[in-house]
Amino acid sequence: MKTKSKQRRKSLARQRALAVLARMRSRGESLSEASRLAHSTARTVRKIVPKQLKREASGRYTATRGDTLRRDLSVLGFDGYEPVVLRSSKQAQLASEHLIGVGRFLRTGDAEWLRPFVGKRVGGVELLTDPDRLQMIADAGLFKLDSLYRQQRGGKQEN
Repeated sequence: MKTKSKQRRKSLARQRALAVLARMRSRGESLSEASRLAHSTARTVRKIVPKQLKREASGRYTATRGDTLRRDLSVLGFDGYEPVVLRSSKQAQLASEHLIGVGRFLRTGDAEWLRPFVGKRVGGVELLTDPDRLQMIADAGLFKLDSLYRQQRGGKQEN
């Protein structure tokens, strides 16, 4: 039986491994560089997500274009943050870009940052793009930029 602290460490290591994959895909960083910047190690990433890494003839690792790993996310919809389970790195990327766009809108007041997300859904939840509703959520102190991944509360997390 695993202790809660061991489960928590494993969950955090998995989140960091997913962050490494995202950095490798979006910024073209090497495995070692992305691992270092995500506060992990290349060995840990290779252990957690081995099928999402390809080894080239030169020995360098590259990330696959996408994956179907399980991700438990909180998506910002009309009623606030809603929990969803995704099996698509593309959907997770869209949810992340939406939060970035919302943050930029709240800092600048420019609704153009929200336009790319109008009518889009992630995990069945329509992304919130209404400027008035977003401002209301922000004024209530309910907006959190770092709240994409949900925290695991016991139980077993599937891959």
